[in-house]
Amino acid sequence: MLPYYSVILACIVLVQAAIVKRDHSRQYYTLHFPQGHLDDATHHYARDIAHSLGTRYEGQVGELKTYFVVSSTTTQSPLEKRSTTSSSTSLSPGDDSDDPVVASFHQQKHQALVKRWDESHTFLWSKVQRIDKQKLRKRSKRAVIPPAPVLNTGKLVLEDAQASLGIMDPGFTKQWHLVNQEHTGNDINVTSVWKQGVTGNGTIVAILDDGVDYKSRDLKDNFYAEGSYDFNDHVDLPTPVLWNDYHGTRCAGQIAASKNDACGVGIAYNSKVSGIRILSGEITDVDEAAALNYKFQENDIFSCSWGPTDDGKTMEAPNGILADAFVNGIENGRGGKGTVYVFATGNGGDAGDNCNFDGYTNSIYTITVGALDHTNKHPSYAERCSAQLVVTYSSGGGKSIYTTNHGSAECTDIHGGTSAAAPNAAGIFALVLSVRPDLTWRDMQHLCVQTALPVDLKDDDWKKLPSGHMYNHKYGYGKLDTWAIIEAAKVFKNVNKQTHLELPISMTKTKIPDTTADKHKKPLQSIVQVTQDMITAAGLLRLEHITATVNIEHQRRGDIQIVLQSPNKVESELAAVRVGDASSDGIHNWKFMTVKHWEENPVGNWTLLVYDEINADSTGHMLNWTMTLFGEMDPEFEGEPVHRPGVNHDTSNEGTTSGDKSAPSATPTQNKDSHAPPRPTRVKPATTSSSDSDSASPAATTATVTSHMNDDESVSPGGSTMAGDGDEKDSGHSGFIYAFIGTAVLLGLATTMYLYKRNQRRSPSLPRQSSAIPAMDYEFDELKPEDEDEDEDEDYVQGTADDRPLLSQDQGRQVR
Repeated sequence: MLPYYSVILACIVLVQAAIVKRDHSRQYYTLHFPQGHLDDATHHYARDIAHSLGTRYEGQVGELKTYFVVSSTTTQSPLEKRSTTSSSTSLSPGDDSDDPVVASFHQQKHQALVKRWDESHTFLWSKVQRIDKQKLRKRSKRAVIPPAPVLNTGKLVLEDAQASLGIMDPGFTKQWHLVNQEHTGNDINVTSVWKQGVTGNGTIVAILDDGVDYKSRDLKDNFYAEGSYDFNDHVDLPTPVLWNDYHGTRCAGQIAASKNDACGVGIAYNSKVSGIRILSGEITDVDEAAALNYKFQENDIFSCSWGPTDDGKTMEAPNGILADAFVNGIENGRGGKGTVYVFATGNGGDAGDNCNFDGYTNSIYTITVGALDHTNKHPSYAERCSAQLVVTYSSGGGKSIYTTNHGSAECTDIHGGTSAAAPNAAGIFALVLSVRPDLTWRDMQHLCVQTALPVDLKDDDWKKLPSGHMYNHKYGYGKLDTWAIIEAAKVFKNVNKQTHLELPISMTKTKIPDTTADKHKKPLQSIVQVTQDMITAAGLLRLEHITATVNIEHQRRGDIQIVLQSPNKVESELAAVRVGDASSDGIHNWKFMTVKHWEENPVGNWTLLVYDEINADSTGHMLNWTMTLFGEMDPEFEGEPVHRPGVNHDTSNEGTTSGDKSAPSATPTQNKDSHAPPRPTRVKPATTSSSDSDSASPAATTATVTSHMNDDESVSPGGSTMAGDGDEKDSGHSGFIYAFIGTAVLLGLATTMYLYKRNQRRSPSLPRQSSAIPAMDYEFDELKPEDEDEDEDEDYVQGTADDRPLLSQDQGRQVR
């Protein structure tokens, strides 16, 4: 049996090693006795130190034989104590000198060891090394951290909009183009703009379409009757009459559906919409022109989801009174700020169509909008072209647009095609004008260029431009982002008025080389030089649009590809190969347009490259072309601008040069997206193919040869020529050969002129044109033949001109 005193000692040890339970109302400290050992005397030392400090002895720290705990009362709350637990290490002496217990410890230890007033007291304090104030700390588990739950930020944005804006529309959750919950960010980014109070107040969008159901619960509060008219039935209101008069209602709902309890909500849900009915039957040019200008002091934006047939072979443009209507709109609409015309690119992508063959979408006066699906991809039905400015969301990839339908509270989730893209853009523009009603039609285009966001960056057509922007013929400058364009509009400085520089290129009838089987793709090449003096004389400060008005004879029009190359080697595809276009009419005074060179420095050599693809047995000739640069006039410019310099450019009959250019065919795509509905088209009278002399270029004061190369010569990537073997000619025979050729050409021209005059008198149905050389007043001017006399014009007027049908029985404007 153990001695009695041993049992007592063991009990003491067990008691001293007990766990100290923490009381949140007390402050704890540890005393360290490094020389100590587990005996009764050491515990006494710790108790004595605790007593000297005015603290309570709590016992040994677990199994650590040299550490003991003491505590004191404190006025700190438990919460305050917990807030001081950031340190991860014990404090050394002096770290908590402001603590009264710590301060007392250091003071007494110093006195005992230095002054040595009492030997026993000195011995006691020599045993203790330090005191450490205890602080609460938090430790983190090092177990495997489970993945954070994936937050559906799209859903959060939608719920926030519903709560903060009071959106109760039952279809709002289906409007993925407003808030995309499945593919976060693939939407127009509009809710943050609404939360700023930007909802379209004060703007009016005219829907040029079929009927608009203004009695719909979604539209009745935002319908603007004073700006509406029915040009089909010539009554005041665009009431839906036909079974398929629903297209205009759907487009109107995208823009201005009220924030209520019916269907979804419009992009600019506090704006107004007018209905201008033109697509429910046949209309004349007079009616269409009037519709394009209808109440244009009140109607700010005209949303147009229609155009010529998207069949991959039609080529139609607004001429005459229709051309003048566009000019009148941009010059006089909105009090001179200009009507904002928004046009859909067209749904002919699957047919290999290209929106540069549509005179409405390739106009400098319209904002051409293409489609983008919910995955930020290019839908197969959407057309591509160099006139396309931006894209926005529509059908494709299995989803369509949810919007208002005709009927009191009817909705639809099958709206799509580029028909839906145009009103989505118009709704965004309505928000912009509600913030900045002073913006002009060109200001809006500049904002599109500056704020559009490139998408689908893996697509190989994206090109970084000298301006710093990126461009793609499928996507334009990118998708519209509502927040970005609104923020930019708030600080945007209005651009100055427009100016232009027109450069006609005179050339004899020049054969277009066949590039079907040519590995190196040797096109016809015509170069026009733009000098700084020309730019200065025209007052051109900043480049915007470029048009190329082209005259080409060809046995199969769809074989032609035309590319415009800038001095910076930026290439715009003006005309794409269209495999379905077998017309032998060629290209007559057609104005191709590109926005790809926006803000690019125009000084240098511009090159037009013409390729002949697909069918080797179909041939053609280039007759002439004119390049026109449009842009902002320098505010400091004084005097009258020189729009047409006296020096014109000439391409010789041997102006066939080579370039290393691959001309892709615009073949119908195999992966078709949602079906895009056909649209009624108004057919223009067919134009008879012109003779050689019918496409004479405008008179030129002087001519400079810019391209004079043989077929076996090539152009290096930098543009320098590399002559092939056999280029040197025997100068002794040159004079005789040229004289012989010149005589033959003169005889041929005389014969052709005679036959041409005779054929013209026998063909009164051939459209005649004025002999005057047009001034470049607006975009739709044409280069006109010069060999027409007044008698022939009179014969034409008295012939079959008035008998031509303006509209066929089975075709009208194509709904997109």
